[in-house]
Amino acid sequence: MIMEKITAFFTALITLLGMWFCPAKPEEGVFKEQETFTKIIFNEGEFELKENDLVVSPDGNDENPGTEEMPLKTLEGAKEKLKNSNTDEAVTVWFKEGTYIIDEEINFNSSDKENVTYRSIPGENVTFTGSMEISDWTEGEINGKKALVADVDTDEVYFRSLFKGEKRLSISVWPKEGCFTAKDALIEDALYPEDTTTYFKLHTAFYAHENEIMDFANVKDVNVRIMHKWCDDILPLRSVDVKTGRIEVRKPAAMTIEVDDNYVYENVREALSEPGEWYLDRAEKKLFYIPCEGETAENLVLSAPVTDSFIEINGCNNVSFSGIKFINTDWDFVNGTLNIWPIDRTNPLLDKMDYEGTHPQASYEVPAVITVRNAEKINFTNCVFRSISNTAVMFKENAKNSSVDACYFDEIGGNAVFVNAPYAIPTVTNNISITNCEINEYGRIYNHSIGVLICHASDCVIENNEIHDGWYTAISVGWVWGYAENPTDNIQIKNNLIYNIGNGWLSDMGGIYTLGIQPNTVLSGNIIYNVGCYGGEKGYGGWGIYLDEGSSEILVENNLVYDCSSQPFHQHYGRDNMIKNNIFAFGGEGAFRITRNEEHNSLFLENNILVTDDKVMYWHTTDEDWFEDNSNLYWDYGNKSVYSGYSTDPFNRECIVGMVSKGYYNNAVYENPLFKDPENRDFTLAENSPALKAGFKPFEYKAGTPYIFE
Repeated sequence: MIMEKITAFFTALITLLGMWFCPAKPEEGVFKEQETFTKIIFNEGEFELKENDLVVSPDGNDENPGTEEMPLKTLEGAKEKLKNSNTDEAVTVWFKEGTYIIDEEINFNSSDKENVTYRSIPGENVTFTGSMEISDWTEGEINGKKALVADVDTDEVYFRSLFKGEKRLSISVWPKEGCFTAKDALIEDALYPEDTTTYFKLHTAFYAHENEIMDFANVKDVNVRIMHKWCDDILPLRSVDVKTGRIEVRKPAAMTIEVDDNYVYENVREALSEPGEWYLDRAEKKLFYIPCEGETAENLVLSAPVTDSFIEINGCNNVSFSGIKFINTDWDFVNGTLNIWPIDRTNPLLDKMDYEGTHPQASYEVPAVITVRNAEKINFTNCVFRSISNTAVMFKENAKNSSVDACYFDEIGGNAVFVNAPYAIPTVTNNISITNCEINEYGRIYNHSIGVLICHASDCVIENNEIHDGWYTAISVGWVWGYAENPTDNIQIKNNLIYNIGNGWLSDMGGIYTLGIQPNTVLSGNIIYNVGCYGGEKGYGGWGIYLDEGSSEILVENNLVYDCSSQPFHQHYGRDNMIKNNIFAFGGEGAFRITRNEEHNSLFLENNILVTDDKVMYWHTTDEDWFEDNSNLYWDYGNKSVYSGYSTDPFNRECIVGMVSKGYYNNAVYENPLFKDPENRDFTLAENSPALKAGFKPFEYKAGTPYIFE
């Protein structure tokens, strides 16, 4: 053993000298080109009206027979008509072009006909909306600005969203740029002061700095959005004291409010000033809107939501939706369970709360506009979900053999797709696939939401999706922290294109995030880039692939991950994960990290390419026996050597020789991998790439959806 270490030491020393004097040069030719999809439009098929099919039109009538000449008017009407049908054959309900208002949730249960597809006639734009038009405007003024004003009976209706067409409009926010920071939060205002982790004290009040608080005209209409690490809270105000800076809220914070936590005020009458902003004054019963150029009282048409949920399917099997656009729903403060923490229910602070606290992870308790439970073969194909204020689609207990395919999610308030089953061994929810979708701008109300989230489910597929421009993690799988038995397993996360997430708002996130023991879960063929965590002193954790607490026995191979604010790969703690044949490039804090050293082997790192630019390879992971590596290529474009440690500063780094003496860089290659154009992030390898000597096998890039979405 001693001789092996001595041999490795001198081999590393000779290699280091070779790096200084013999830089590699590329040869002509390309080994494997980076490939992208030639995107296509989804084929909607043909309109073929069969004997038992029904037709629905905005101009129809639910007393009609549902023929093409005499169509029905609503989804509910078609559903009820089918209850009385005598056929056992498959039926299609065809929707003609137009807008269908859904003003309350429609429930499918065991009494409804099964084996039904609800779909648009090919080529026709069919929209299910949760909003009603507001067009009766007058000219007025607010805060010295010209405004358009509409009367709203706030005793009967109150809404938290407003839309122009299919676009969500902005509520008034203070400050207009940047954030305020919390001055203090007292332990006597915490519902759980005994929390030893400091994360979950659950404050009901905090203190603002001078000039960062005002005597709001309608204080109970104002919300505070406050960011803590991986969670953002939307808390309705109870009271403010401008003299002391004390702010009391009507819902406990999901996490501890700490000094310097970022926050903003939302829905502030006094801050209404910018074109496109709006404010609903509950006291005056008036809706104020600052018009954009060309908008007048005569031509302005906005819409206000009348529902936050469209459909619940419970006990009805084999139901599909295709070619339907779902838009413009509302949200409310989530009244959570709070029972995840041992709260003293006699605490008098609870008497001031109008809502229970919510789970601090991944918008876990946010409801969905479409919910599926106790059902199988429920499918959504070629659908659009836009300006949805809660989660879009949720599969809950006993949902099986169902899919979301070729759908477009745009401006989603919560999670786009959430597979949310109860903890059970074996799991009662399985075989859900999310494929070929584009998910854009998720987490727009609840910022700590996920693009695709799977909890306590097995045998699921997340493949060929394009997920981008969310404030937090794109794909998250597992809901067991540590090494307890985990019902989530055999999740195939393949060929997804993930980019521009985080955007410097929250911390502790990943392009792909896992939890718990998952021996059959595979992460393969994914391309992940531009993951950015909060950049302040308290910010941390913008990772590409993030194996969090207890993640074990997972295969991570053939992924391309680059330009992450922390590292392209991070494992908090786990055991025996195989990290093989990946490209990890240009992390802001290095290429690779393991946070916790445990007695067992954490992972195997083999045949990968790790490149940096004046950053470390292994961030602080330099003690012996953290993990096993073998046959990787390491290259730093900014140095003439390869370093690990806390930084490349001479006092914080470990050189090649030092790392080899500790058992790392086994059979390593320290040469330029000869990417085609690394500055412009073209990672195509030259035919003579030294990475081949490390056993790296070039793979095809097939990430992303093949479809064009509007």
